[in-house]
Amino acid sequence: MHFKVMEPMIDGVFVTSLNSGTDCIQVYDVATGAQLKSYRGHPAAPSTFSLVGTSSQLVCGQRNKSLLQAWNINRHDTLPMRLVVPGKVNALAVSPKPPYYCVVAINEKIYVYKMSCGGVTGVGDRHYQSVTHLVFTPCGNYFASGGTDGFVYVWSLAAFNDALHKTHPPHIQPHYTLGQHSDKVTGLTITSGGMRGTIASCSLDHTARIYDLATGRQVYNIITPSPLTAITTNTLGSQVLLGSCNGRVNVVNLLPPPTPGDVLVSEEGSSCHEKAVTHIAVTASGNRVLTGSDDGEVKVWTVTSTSLGTNTINDTIITPHLAIQRTIHTARGTITNMCVLRMEREVVDDMDLDIREIIRPLSQDHTSSPLNASVTIHTKPRTSSSVLNITSQYTNVGGLGKQNTKGARNTNQDLLSQICQLQNANSQLYKFAIKHILKDELND
Repeated sequence: MHFKVMEPMIDGVFVTSLNSGTDCIQVYDVATGAQLKSYRGHPAAPSTFSLVGTSSQLVCGQRNKSLLQAWNINRHDTLPMRLVVPGKVNALAVSPKPPYYCVVAINEKIYVYKMSCGGVTGVGDRHYQSVTHLVFTPCGNYFASGGTDGFVYVWSLAAFNDALHKTHPPHIQPHYTLGQHSDKVTGLTITSGGMRGTIASCSLDHTARIYDLATGRQVYNIITPSPLTAITTNTLGSQVLLGSCNGRVNVVNLLPPPTPGDVLVSEEGSSCHEKAVTHIAVTASGNRVLTGSDDGEVKVWTVTSTSLGTNTINDTIITPHLAIQRTIHTARGTITNMCVLRMEREVVDDMDLDIREIIRPLSQDHTSSPLNASVTIHTKPRTSSSVLNITSQYTNVGGLGKQNTKGARNTNQDLLSQICQLQNANSQLYKFAIKHILKDELND
């Protein structure tokens, strides 16, 4: 008798759609098309789904509501917390490495939350119209935004953190202004090289632009016959896949590198869907491509090459095309989010999987300093979790010079009282840390 050995790692695709009912998210095995899991919740807003940590938690924005919802990756139901934001979410992204930051776009503003405490780190408002897409670099130190105004910006998290600790914080400016499309930005993607790689944007203006992240300069301007609605690259960044509003997908080769400047795409591409292609993803191995569309289907493809004869110097012209493998999701309405993750199969099935809490309730005060938020300190436990919450209050000491003489005495008394509170908090923190550190050493 022969037994089939299951692969330890699989490519899972997370899908949200407009008419998903009570199951907000479905997860499928890309190789077989089998449904692995579903997550109960409210319909997700487009461009708002993100993974938190390495196969730990999921988060997305609720459609038409000023709320986020989150799940542990191995649990069917949402986390029992109310994640309130200042408005309906247009786009969302979470940094890939700790400390985790959640970037939320609401209309033309970008709110940055630190997930370990839920506090607001800062607000960026450079866009003139609604933000449509957000994406982090692999290092997690930068993120890019694209909007209905056609602008593409790169932001530094360090700029938000630096402004946080200043008495009179400056207006937070983007790290780079990459450029402006003449129409709405419909897709953003960053290659695995991070800040040494490239960022690609696409728009309804029939163009896709490739930028060098190290310098912020535009390298290529890809011009297509149809308005573009989705974009991605393979792992190396050597191929750019472009989804169009007519349901077709073009695969553009960047190796050998063409001359920097305009790259004209004359081919219509592969006919993949009956309606606009809104999502494209490539598996980690690069051998499969997934597309999601307004027609409600998610399909799996392989990249093939077709010879189109020779050019003037007798070199064979090879044009990549997509060959269908299977349809894994259908009949649940427009696809609103799609994400591919290389993971262990047990991650979504193991109900006893111990997942460390990353997401905290979000602060609803978006005007006060995040330094006033409570800080959660996790120690390395032997049997159970040990957590200490300490809330510190910071006062604008620099403003004392502007106080009048009559109120100076009361102000000084308030400062002395707050200093005593800080000293007590520091003393408690020191005793707590020493106790658990010594306990761990003794147990070792």
